[in-house]
Amino acid sequence: MNKFFQAKKYLTYLLKAKTKYYLHSPFVYQFYLNVLEGENDNKLQKILLLREKLRNNNTALKAEDFGTGNSFSKKVSDIERGVSVRHKYGMLLYRLVKCFQPKNILEIGTSIGLSSSYLALANADAKIVSLEGSKGIAAVAKQNHISLEVKNVEVVSGNFNQILSSSLQQLPSADLVFFDGNHTKEATLKYFFQCLEKSNENSVFVFDDIYWSEEMSEVWEEIKLHHQVTLTIDVYQFGICFFRKKKLAKEDFVLWY
Repeated sequence: MNKFFQAKKYLTYLLKAKTKYYLHSPFVYQFYLNVLEGENDNKLQKILLLREKLRNNNTALKAEDFGTGNSFSKKVSDIERGVSVRHKYGMLLYRLVKCFQPKNILEIGTSIGLSSSYLALANADAKIVSLEGSKGIAAVAKQNHISLEVKNVEVVSGNFNQILSSSLQQLPSADLVFFDGNHTKEATLKYFFQCLEKSNENSVFVFDDIYWSEEMSEVWEEIKLHHQVTLTIDVYQFGICFFRKKKLAKEDFVLWY
């Protein structure tokens, strides 16, 4: 992670980002109103209360870096603060599901289960498969789902390269995919192409940490150019892709959030 690179990209984002008053696309204008400015829901209060507890949980969890084969440990509190999706962007995920109502959702990178909880609470009827590399971290995610009374998430643990294909087979389609694991160019593009095989006209792909590194920035640029992707929305933390060739032109938007 290069802090200088991130700061430079954030400055560029600030200069480019538009508010709803400068949008001429009806689709993007409605996206701004319903997803970026959507109302808060009382359901989200449960997640905030859980997050407070997790911030005080100093239990150390062991995890494996499948790229290097090395193991490491990290406190639950540190994962909540530094790894898990921030509440601001959790709300975006929640309202994204509320707005587009995807029935089949895949998450690549469960962590301690907070992002999947935002997705799940937005639509109790959606089927969510969430992938986590560490069995120990996956166990905490499952416990957090239970405490939030989330019942529509299946957490699958293992090396993404080994479990992604079979997990995709469990879903009739990839209506929404949240990419939040293994922030390397090679892995992210590999997962993107695998998920594309299950995409449809109404699919939504969300990429986390698009400016986490130069590699991730390059990935985002390549994905925007892909012929199956039509409209994209950049809110700095997330890059969001749509595939609606019948209704949307190929455009890229940078929106203030």
